[in-house]
Amino acid sequence: MVISVCTETYVMNGGDMNILICGASGFIGRHLRVSLQEAGHDVRGAVRHPRLDQDIAVDYSNDYNTETWRPRLKNIDVVINAVGVLRDGPNSLMQRLHCDTPLALFKACSEAKVKRIIHISALGVESGIKAAYFSSRVAAENSLKEISSPIRWLCIRPSVIFGEDGTSARMFRHMAKLPLHLLPMGGNQILQPVHIDDICTAINRWLDDSDAQSKTVNAVGAKPTTMRGMLDSYRTQLGYRSAWHIPIPESLVQFAAKIGDQIPSSPLCSETLTMMEAGNAADASGFAQLLKCDPMSYHEFIR
Repeated sequence: MVISVCTETYVMNGGDMNILICGASGFIGRHLRVSLQEAGHDVRGAVRHPRLDQDIAVDYSNDYNTETWRPRLKNIDVVINAVGVLRDGPNSLMQRLHCDTPLALFKACSEAKVKRIIHISALGVESGIKAAYFSSRVAAENSLKEISSPIRWLCIRPSVIFGEDGTSARMFRHMAKLPLHLLPMGGNQILQPVHIDDICTAINRWLDDSDAQSKTVNAVGAKPTTMRGMLDSYRTQLGYRSAWHIPIPESLVQFAAKIGDQIPSSPLCSETLTMMEAGNAADASGFAQLLKCDPMSYHEFIR
């Protein structure tokens, strides 16, 4: 496979691994599946509702026993865990999905002699913020780090991910098109959006490196920005003139978050508001080292 990244041409050595993607039907999992298949790997999905013959059915809320996972890992070289939810739901408890089930999965990988594990976590998990989302993610990372060699692992902590078919990306593009931007607390929250293509490339390169070592990497774009700056840039890339900006007072945002606390499907709640206010940015050098080039900037996401 030949891919063009950062104006350079990179040739994959050719994939020959059997890879199981947990959460293959999700946004990250879908993109990883395509990317890894194009690299020549045999990719299978572990999903709630299989649609392909090679996929297997998994109930991530209840499959938190090592014995359940062990037979699923027969002849598997690489396991990628891309399962995640933003909030607790009626059928998707974060503690189960982010912690209990991954712990059982990683232990089963060790027993099945899986060669490598890739775990998708989240940027900011070690910020000290008291949030169930972060604490459940940290617990999974800790269990991953306790795995003994010879298994090698890669823990990716992405910031806000941009992809044309991503739910958040579609929402932000829609907001950017509006002539009037209603910005929570002025839209000064720090973000460092990363493109899904860079995440896929980084994972491919780590798998392609026979000397790759276990590591945790913050996956971020080239530059940090604010929510206002991101929307302004997206609007410019879409060919629109500057929008009007109206800041929403913090008291109103907090009130909306309280309402969101009672609506499981709402992306805004008191916890997500706390995480948003804390910011979401990091040094991009580690990710650039994994990519072997600089990651894309949010200024060039919309092409």
